[in-house]
Amino acid sequence: MRIRNNPKAPSTLENSDFVVKSFPFILKENDVLEIGAGKGEMICKLASLNPEIRYIAFEKFETIAAIIVKRINELQLKNLFVICKDAATINELIKGKTNNIWLTFSDPWPKKRHAKRRLTNREFLKQYQELLTDEGILKFKTDNDKLFEYSIEELNEQKWNIINITNDLHNSKFNSNNIRTGYEQKFALLGKNINYLEAKKPQ
Repeated sequence: MRIRNNPKAPSTLENSDFVVKSFPFILKENDVLEIGAGKGEMICKLASLNPEIRYIAFEKFETIAAIIVKRINELQLKNLFVICKDAATINELIKGKTNNIWLTFSDPWPKKRHAKRRLTNREFLKQYQELLTDEGILKFKTDNDKLFEYSIEELNEQKWNIINITNDLHNSKFNSNNIRTGYEQKFALLGKNINYLEAKKPQ
């Protein structure tokens, strides 16, 4: 993803009451955490539909995180908070446990030497284990077929339990509750299948 730098982004984040600045942030079971939230289309829609639930958008790029803050302000959301940090240190930044973690259209990092940067790499999966309750669910959707195959392999090797899976989300039973991201809508218009899975951590 090519990002055009916004020089005003740091001040936008600094001045927003919806950007987390004190760490560790404490999760609650009913919170919904999206890691790599992008411009926040999906999580903002979810937050507007479910005002009683707290949502946390984790996005490392300041320019992109500032777009989420803008959406929060425009929609007058009170239940969505932004963490602008690198997910590599997520277990230092977030404590507590949640029932819901989303990974949506993560960077595929296609080169083999960059595999450890993929958000479904086993080192990240180990961190998610610490953040999920025993009944918690990791939800993952992507247009990238190779990343999806890699993710399935990593989950299986780390003894995660894949409880639901499809290679065509928009023509599956899971689509009725699906909220599309910006990327997802773009790929859908191009006729690209969307991969989706739900997994529980090892017990």
